[in-house]
Amino acid sequence: MLVESLKSLGGRSDSVGLEELELWPDAIWRLAALLRAGCSPAQACTHVAAYLVGLEHEGRTEQKSGLLAIVGKLRPSARQQQGLEVARAQMAQLFETASAQAQKGLPLAGVYLKASGQAELRESVRQGAARVAACWQVGERTGASLTQVFERLARYLETEIDLRQQRETALSGPRATGRILSWLPFVGLGLGILMGTDPLGVLLGSVPGALVGGLGLALAWCGNRWTARLIRRAEEGQ
Repeated sequence: MLVESLKSLGGRSDSVGLEELELWPDAIWRLAALLRAGCSPAQACTHVAAYLVGLEHEGRTEQKSGLLAIVGKLRPSARQQQGLEVARAQMAQLFETASAQAQKGLPLAGVYLKASGQAELRESVRQGAARVAACWQVGERTGASLTQVFERLARYLETEIDLRQQRETALSGPRATGRILSWLPFVGLGLGILMGTDPLGVLLGSVPGALVGGLGLALAWCGNRWTARLIRRAEEGQ
């Protein structure tokens, strides 16, 4: 099935911001709607590119407005916002290129497939391009309805984003617990100093104390790495 085959395309998306990932299902829903309405592939790609350019201008205008100061905590960080704008511009350029290709009567799958291998593009753009290329290939090779294929892809991408949001919510507690536990040994040392027991003198003033201190640091480091590994494997769905 198409949705199952898409799971192996483009790699994982965990390193990409959620707002950036949401660009693709939004664009694909619009592409499917335009094709269903009778637009040619060239017209549909042109409209989607124009929509993405409009989003880019809208985002910059909002950044300059006073509204950003009110809802700043709900907005992505400066780094994420920059990546979002770059992704929008690259996606718009990709759809414009596809439109020009369609106007020449040439297949569109090659445009997106080529983009999926360009290292200078954002990871989310490469992933989305690989998936859209697969859809165009299905339509071009089998004659299947492109509208239905793109709609299924958009639903799959939305489900993938929802699952990631649920995973991040579920892992927020373990992340906080891991950070707290990593600081507990130092908190213990601080409490010992406040109580006048001189723990640093015990740890640094004798060989057994130094061995115990070194062992404690090693165990703390191992525990921190183990917790981070568990969280990373959970993020990867393993």
